[in-house]
Amino acid sequence: MRESRLWALHLICGAGLLVLLSLHMGVMHYASILALLGWVREPVLSFSSVAERGRGAAGAVTYVLLLGFALYHGLYGLRGILGEIWSTPKAVRFINAGVVIFGLAVLVYGVTVAAQAARL
Repeated sequence: MRESRLWALHLICGAGLLVLLSLHMGVMHYASILALLGWVREPVLSFSSVAERGRGAAGAVTYVLLLGFALYHGLYGLRGILGEIWSTPKAVRFINAGVVIFGLAVLVYGVTVAAQAARL
């Protein structure tokens, strides 16, 4: 039961990544099309534009969600691969603990950076 919930969360994060990465690609890499539509008025890759997106609550939440989805999706896959290579119960516990500790550390760091950027 626990593993099926983790797998479902993995799929949800994959879908979230698809949505957020599509949004990112649209804003960052198709700026000329957005400019033709009148949605973008300045270069999206300029420092001021990037800083402005990071300052807003929507930008910070988007960055944190993207980080969280990517971390969970990637680390769950890595956990599965490593669990197949070293499948002893002790190794699996070590892998699980390492993935959780690493993921939480990176998430806390990312949330801190996004929160600091939103206060600028």
